[in-house]
Amino acid sequence: MEQNLSALDRLRNSVHLLMNKCVQLETQNEELSAQLNNLTSKATIKQAEIEELNEKYKVLKMAKSLEGASSENKEVKLKINEMVREIDKCIALLNK
Repeated sequence: MEQNLSALDRLRNSVHLLMNKCVQLETQNEELSAQLNNLTSKATIKQAEIEELNEKYKVLKMAKSLEGASSENKEVKLKINEMVREIDKCIALLNK
């Protein structure tokens, strides 16, 4: 009888330890999920900043090329047309 009680106590201890471990893992999972969400938000913000800087770089590069391209009217017109098409695409996306 004493052996059965001891086995029952060990089983209860094991179940209790497993339940505690489960609670710890759930807490850790929630913390990691929060960190993941935070890092995902930061990554999204950084990606938007990169895209904005790339656009600024393109505009700056184009402005520099336009400075020295006064004799190359055809290229200038093509670049301006490209910019207008990009602006039109942006406007179309905003209107959706």
